[in-house]
Amino acid sequence: MTDQNKWKDMSEDVSDISKKIKNNVSNNENVDDLKNSLTNIRENISNTFNNLIDIVENTVNDEEVKKDALNLANKLREELSNIVENTKDSVLNIVGYDNFVKKSEEE
Repeated sequence: MTDQNKWKDMSEDVSDISKKIKNNVSNNENVDDLKNSLTNIRENISNTFNNLIDIVENTVNDEEVKKDALNLANKLREELSNIVENTKDSVLNIVGYDNFVKKSEEE
């Protein structure tokens, strides 16, 4: 499977999930739970990579290997955190969270 097909499949999956979320999210509490869950996922990813970085720093003796491993771990942590944050923003935009909050505040 080519990278383009993988991205297409992933895009379709995200679209399907977004539709399901939009259809099932009916109140502010559910949206807040989803938002909090995605924030927790991002924090857990960051903590996991921080632990990995600590392990590499404390166990790898070869400075070149250590530098490469730390660079890779930092890039992966940043990329995964960005993916989760972008997903959170996309989902909240799809379900109209901002509009929902504004409407609730006006009532």
